[in-house]
Amino acid sequence: MRDTWRHTLTVDDSWVRPLPARWWRVDGLVALLWFVVAVASTEGYRSLGALRQDHTAVWLQYLFLVVPCVALVLRRRFPLSTVTFTTAAWVVTGQIDAKLTLTLGIQFVYIFAIYSATAWCRTRVRGAWVIGGCLLVLFGWVAYTLLFERYDAPPVPNAIPEWLGATIVTILTNVIYLGGVVLLGILEWRNLRRRSHLEDQARTIDVQAAELRRQAVDAERLRIARELHDVVAHHVSVIGVQAGAARRVLDKQPEAARDALAGIERSSRSAVSEMRALLGSLRPTNEPDRAPTPGLADMGALIADYRSAGLTVDLDTVDGLPPTASDVPPGVGLAIYRTVQEALANVQRHSTATAASVVTRFGRHADRGWAEVEILDNGSARPAGAGTGLGLIGMRERVAVLGGEAEIGPREAGGFRVRVRLPFD
Repeated sequence: MRDTWRHTLTVDDSWVRPLPARWWRVDGLVALLWFVVAVASTEGYRSLGALRQDHTAVWLQYLFLVVPCVALVLRRRFPLSTVTFTTAAWVVTGQIDAKLTLTLGIQFVYIFAIYSATAWCRTRVRGAWVIGGCLLVLFGWVAYTLLFERYDAPPVPNAIPEWLGATIVTILTNVIYLGGVVLLGILEWRNLRRRSHLEDQARTIDVQAAELRRQAVDAERLRIARELHDVVAHHVSVIGVQAGAARRVLDKQPEAARDALAGIERSSRSAVSEMRALLGSLRPTNEPDRAPTPGLADMGALIADYRSAGLTVDLDTVDGLPPTASDVPPGVGLAIYRTVQEALANVQRHSTATAASVVTRFGRHADRGWAEVEILDNGSARPAGAGTGLGLIGMRERVAVLGGEAEIGPREAGGFRVRVRLPFD
C-alpha cells in the first residue's frame, strides 16, 4: 500500500523535468496576466460592495496582489521556494486583510503557485514534504479563522446552524480547489514523464535502427567479398592450370592444347558473367539481374571445369523422399555451389590430390528439410601451398548466416574433408 501511494504521488521517480528555453519570458507574461486577473477581480468585488467594510488602504491591497504575482516569475525555476513564499504571503494577507483573500483573483494566484510546485518540483520526495506542509499551514489557518469567526446575523429557521454551514462550505471549497490543483499538477508531471520516456525510446529505436542498417551494410559487404573471392579464386585457378597444360602440349598435342584453350575461354566468360551479375546488384536500379545466380543446377558445369583442368572429380547426388534437389531454395543452392567451388579450388591450389569426390544429400528432420554437400580428396597439403585461410572463413560465415553446420579439416585416413549441412523450410 505504501509503495502504491509513493508511485501515485510520483515520489519514487528520479526524473527531472527540464526547463524550456527562455522560461523566464513566458513566466513573466504569465505573472503579468495573473496580476491583471487579480486586479480586475478585486475591483469587481469593490464595485459590488463586497469590500465596503475593508478598511485596508488601496495601495496596500495592491501590494498584496503584486507580491505573489512577482513570485510566480520563478515558479518553474524555484517551484518549492515560490510555493513556500506565496503560502506565507497568503497567511499574512489573510491576517491583515481577510476580505481580500476571499476574492477569486488572488485565490487563483495562490492556487496556481501550488499547482506549479506540484508540476515542476525536481526532487519529488522533498516536494511532497514542502507542498504537504504548505497545505497543512493553509488548512490550519482556515480552521483558525473559522474558530474565531463571529456570526451576528439574526437566527433563521435553518436545518443546520450558520457556523456549521460556513464551516462545511469553507472546508469543501478548499479541499476541492487545493486537492484539485495538486492532482492536476501530478497528472501533468506524469504525462510529461511518460512523453519523455516515449521520446527516449524513440531515440533508442532510431539509434538501434541506424546500427542495424550499418550491420546490414557490413553484412552485404562481407557477402560481396565472399562472392568475389569465390568467383575470382575459382576461375583464375582453373585458367592458370589450363594455361599451363596448353603450354606443355602446344607443340606435341595441338588438339589437347585447343581443348585447354577452350576451357580457358569458358572459364573467363563465366567469370566475367558472374562478376557482372554480382557487381550489378550494387547499382541503385530496379532492373533485374541479367545473369542467373548459380546453384545446384550448375554443379555439372562447375565439375566439368575442374575435370578439364586435370582433376578427377566424381559427382553423386542422394535425394531423400522428400525433399529432392528441386526443393532447395536458391540461397541454399548458392551456398552449396560456392562451398563446392571453394573446396575444389583449394584442392587444386593447395593439395597434392589428383582426385576428389562431391556428394550432395537431401533429407528431412522434424518439420524442416536439409541439404548437405561433402567434398573429399586423396591428397595432402603442399608445404609451400598454404593460403590465407579467407576462403575457409568465408565458407564458415556463409553456413553460419543460413543456420547450418560445417565440418572442415583433414581426415584420419588421409586427404581433406569439407562437409556442410544447411536447413531450409
